[in-house]
Amino acid sequence: MFRLISAFLLLLFSHDLMTQTVKNEDLVYDNNIQTVLLHHVSNQLNPPVIRLGNNDHLRLSFDDFSDETYLFRYTIVHCTSDWETSDLEQQQYLEGYYENEITDYAFSRNAIPPYIHYNLVFPTSDMKILLSGNYILKVYVDTPDDGNVVLTRRFFVVEQLIRVKATIPYYPKNLLYTRKKQQIDLTLITPDLFNAEPQERFNVSIRQNGRWDNMKSGLKPNSIMMNQLDYDYPDGIVFDGGNEFRNFDMKSFWYQSMYIKRIISDENGYNVILHTDYPNTRKPYERIDDINGQKLIKARTEQSTQVEGEYAWVDFWLKYDKISNADIYILGALNDWRLDKKSRMTYDSKYRQYHGDLFLKQGYYDYMYAVVPKGKTKGDVTLIEGDHWETDNDYTIYVYYREKVPEYDRLVGYKKMNSFKDRTE
Repeated sequence: MFRLISAFLLLLFSHDLMTQTVKNEDLVYDNNIQTVLLHHVSNQLNPPVIRLGNNDHLRLSFDDFSDETYLFRYTIVHCTSDWETSDLEQQQYLEGYYENEITDYAFSRNAIPPYIHYNLVFPTSDMKILLSGNYILKVYVDTPDDGNVVLTRRFFVVEQLIRVKATIPYYPKNLLYTRKKQQIDLTLITPDLFNAEPQERFNVSIRQNGRWDNMKSGLKPNSIMMNQLDYDYPDGIVFDGGNEFRNFDMKSFWYQSMYIKRIISDENGYNVILHTDYPNTRKPYERIDDINGQKLIKARTEQSTQVEGEYAWVDFWLKYDKISNADIYILGALNDWRLDKKSRMTYDSKYRQYHGDLFLKQGYYDYMYAVVPKGKTKGDVTLIEGDHWETDNDYTIYVYYREKVPEYDRLVGYKKMNSFKDRTE
């Protein structure tokens, strides 16, 4: 209970605009800001990707636990293929205004603690995007100086100029990976426009589900023929198969759904305690329908999720022996796929279990557990979740081409594939 009261008091303070270093990542820099979503307007589960020159739009939403409204502003920053700020000036990739205001907001109803919900749909008619590539949406108070920024989010603008062919074979090139790893066979079909210096100018990144920690980046073709680039590496492009995600349904606090052990409610809010999790490494693979690590923010049918959705501290318990020289993290969209302090679990010697907690809004959540050795940044899910070739994983392939004048990374190819649908025997 002390945790609930202390956390809520912290959230209710005004924005603390202290010195900070803003990064080109999916980050929240203010404790008052919760449940940041950025997605295509068509569906909450669709990625933040729009097509250049089309009437596509993205939706940003977030909750602010301040006790008063703020005039939030936003701007858009063009990035390189590896998410460094590009050398382009804003007038080269934006038409119209270079910053704008978020004016769509509403106060929560009957929620404890109360919050203010903000919405933004962009690009707008007075701020148009002219070039493809990686982008950062930066939201701030007053000015875009680092100390005023409250959140940053990545998104993509695509001009589909090449064809991406990708499959996952049953037998990998390295037979040690058989029935465990997932190998991606990749070929790019390019028009004559991109025949100049393909080895130097093309750059491919591949993400598994929504993860950034295990992304393959900087991939170069090793076989070049007329209008065809092959990525035919000796061991292939290989990802851990992992396992299906764990999940819990928290769309309602009126009943305990599967995987929820207990719901505690009082005048300070809610505390949801999940059933203890156990390692899956010794279990045979079992196909389970999941949303591949995503989250779906959704309250009961009779509630308006945006302003009536409630929050809870969710307790995670994992029965696992203490690991030396490594940490265990909760991983998924529920913490923006970040292996950080908030998602790091602590070992409880009394119960001989790992424990973690996250402050989450009503909804449906996928997650899994990742082990990160000390000094490393990449999580290993196989140690707790297992490793199976059959696992249903989403893969996203981004193809960049380095333009010379002006010099920037165009996003000329984009493909989403699924390890279940796109596998070959």
